[in-house]
Amino acid sequence: MSNQQVGAVALVALASWALAKLGYSLVSAPKESNLTLYVHEMRAPPDSTVLAAAGTGQNDFTKIGFGSFLVFDNEIRDGPERTSPLLGRQRGYGPISDLQGKQGIQLTSTLVFGRGSSYNGTVSFQGNVGGPEPTTELAVLGGTGDFRGAKGYAIVETVKTSPLGVVFRWTLYLSY
Repeated sequence: MSNQQVGAVALVALASWALAKLGYSLVSAPKESNLTLYVHEMRAPPDSTVLAAAGTGQNDFTKIGFGSFLVFDNEIRDGPERTSPLLGRQRGYGPISDLQGKQGIQLTSTLVFGRGSSYNGTVSFQGNVGGPEPTTELAVLGGTGDFRGAKGYAIVETVKTSPLGVVFRWTLYLSY
């Protein structure tokens, strides 16, 4: 290594040390967030946010089963009450793909944050949700905006169920 190269390496090392002492880094650490939000799925007209678009049960959710394909555009709220501040929308789709029709749907979903939220961007997920277990875990596929390059997972729990709809608590564990 030449004297010039040694000097350049020493200069970079000295600059890195000085920046670290001042609280800066040449390589930024990923940001980590734990967010809790509530997805409100309305099943009764005229405010339905989910539709059995194909397969069995197109007009009756008690009859959906294997082969049913659901699409949705649910509200994301700050709390479990319908009057909680609106943060954005959960948009996506999924088939019921187990033969007995009791293991939930194979969900592909994006949380779209909008007005009312302190975030700007989206986070996309994939996994099985809504089966017999009280909680399910979804994988993060990625994100945009404030969540660009997101990795992590979500724990989804059913909080309220009624004939009119369901409220899910989503706890997100993200790094981006």
